[in-house]
Amino acid sequence: MKRFLITLVSIALVSGVSAPARAGAGAGLSATRQATPRAATVRFVPRLIRQSSKRLRFTIKARYPQAAGAARDRRLTRMNQELARFVTREVAEFRSYFKTPGERYGPTGSYYESDYVVTLATNDVVSVAFGISTYGEGAAHPNHTTLVFNYDLATGRKLGLPDLFKPGSNYLEVISQYAVKQLKDELQPEPGDDWIEQGAGPKLENYKRWNISPKGLEVTFDPYEVASYAEGIHEVVIPFSVLKEVIDPNGPLGRIQN
Repeated sequence: MKRFLITLVSIALVSGVSAPARAGAGAGLSATRQATPRAATVRFVPRLIRQSSKRLRFTIKARYPQAAGAARDRRLTRMNQELARFVTREVAEFRSYFKTPGERYGPTGSYYESDYVVTLATNDVVSVAFGISTYGEGAAHPNHTTLVFNYDLATGRKLGLPDLFKPGSNYLEVISQYAVKQLKDELQPEPGDDWIEQGAGPKLENYKRWNISPKGLEVTFDPYEVASYAEGIHEVVIPFSVLKEVIDPNGPLGRIQN
């Protein structure tokens, strides 16, 4: 269930303050995560944002998808605009920390790199997982996190987790119960260790990173959420069969299951 290693920039990282070093950090998304896409109605092509500054000592390489055929489909045009804004906001945040040259700590400088996987692309729903690696010059290691983009083509808006389930249902309890069990089986926590219970408990804030795939609901837990930084990123795939009682039949999951 370990997922690609990825990151979102933070002020602490760019300023050189970092968490203790861990083993296994630094792998890219495309090398470590394999998606099994549903037969796609929407086809994507990659786009790249590339920026660098020798004076400020940073480089940016941000890959993101754009749907082909948008000129013939306004729904795809709107989604492409949302995707482009989503990525450029993240790039702009990283870029904003470099206003004047900082102290030189080594030969590499700072960097921001991102890649993506389209986990689902039907005529109704698109789900994209982004892997982002950043390094702040002087830090002990890169940092890694997950960003997600889930979009309903039928309504022309980004999706939140509650949009998938029946109003008033106990969907968070269903998701959490399954995730906690899977994580405990994988991580074998020490007795009395409640890290998993807290990080994967039935709270919406614990389930911000999710994608839809043909296999089910893919939930990602970044470092420090359910285990130490050294143990990396963890993913739990919750089968649709587990969620069937709480899925909104008229919502996005209901439509792709029909």
